[in-house]
Amino acid sequence: MIFARLAKIIEYMYKLHYRNFKLYFKPLKTPLYEPIVRNSIHWVGHATVVINLNDKIIVTDPVTSLNLGELRRLVKPSLNLTSIPIDYLLLSHGHMDHMNYSTLRKINKSAIVIAPKNLKIPFKILGFKNIVLLKPNESYCDSYIKIKALKANHDGRRYPWGAEAESNSYIIENGLEKIFFAGDTAFTDAYKNLIADVAIMPVGCYKPDEFQEMHCSPEQSFKMFKMTKAKLMIPIHYKTYILAQDKDEDTVNTLKRINDGSIKIIDIGQTVKL
Repeated sequence: MIFARLAKIIEYMYKLHYRNFKLYFKPLKTPLYEPIVRNSIHWVGHATVVINLNDKIIVTDPVTSLNLGELRRLVKPSLNLTSIPIDYLLLSHGHMDHMNYSTLRKINKSAIVIAPKNLKIPFKILGFKNIVLLKPNESYCDSYIKIKALKANHDGRRYPWGAEAESNSYIIENGLEKIFFAGDTAFTDAYKNLIADVAIMPVGCYKPDEFQEMHCSPEQSFKMFKMTKAKLMIPIHYKTYILAQDKDEDTVNTLKRINDGSIKIIDIGQTVKL
């Protein structure tokens, strides 16, 4: 049993690194460059989203590096995050494809950081001044916005041997709009009846099937979206890096097949008006 599992891990790692190795001989794809406008959602790539609510700028899981270790980006980031005045940074957890130190070092340090409780020291070291650590069901409020953390079904440890750490999802609202950012999660029924306007949902990194202990398939993501009773689902967490064995074209085909009109399938660099 141990040798069979080891052989499967070796096979998976070989396929993953071989697919990434081939990317070094191909040019990076060019994204769309649609502008960020008042009251909109713009997809920079992977789980990095720029949300504009009444000209307050919220950025989720900022990762714009061309490489994550030896893993090569498929598409250029649609935006240089240093070019916009970021008011709030939302971190779902500390994995390298969601919390990228080289990206964070360049972001304005006056932004209010909302993150799980285990990420205080990294943000202090990076020089951020306003750090708010939220456990599930805790909220941050100011005169512009309310952000509530929910528990994601995902191990938030940066490294497998690290201390246990939580992952957050977030509800973002300003009195007019209510947006759900799931971050990274396996299937859970924790998001029932959120009544959001938009749900930003992960749909990638679900193959082999064992990965669904930490990530959701497109079908599972859609099922969770329906539980939230949100009006619109925007799929993210794919099309940017090869992190598993699922293929983006299969993910898109699945989303098109299950779409009942409530899924807005967008490309990197596209802006959706609220």
